[in-house]
Amino acid sequence: MTDKFNFFQQWYPLLPIEDLALDKPTSVTLLGLRLVIWKPKSSQSFRVFLDQCPHRLAPLSEGRIDNKTGNLMCSYHG
Repeated sequence: MTDKFNFFQQWYPLLPIEDLALDKPTSVTLLGLRLVIWKPKSSQSFRVFLDQCPHRLAPLSEGRIDNKTGNLMCSYHG
């Protein structure tokens, strides 16, 4: 018996790097999942999270990158 192909255990390209902003989060949907892509100021690589704040599920893509810490901040919680 063969295993079923699991789409969620694969690597996928999301966007060309030229389409990503360095100063704000970018929203993208892949396989029905809403994701947010952002780049911390202290890192050379981008990060990808689920596009929801763990507290109230507010979209992180509507947030901002903190100038002081470089962290992604929820627009609702800060």
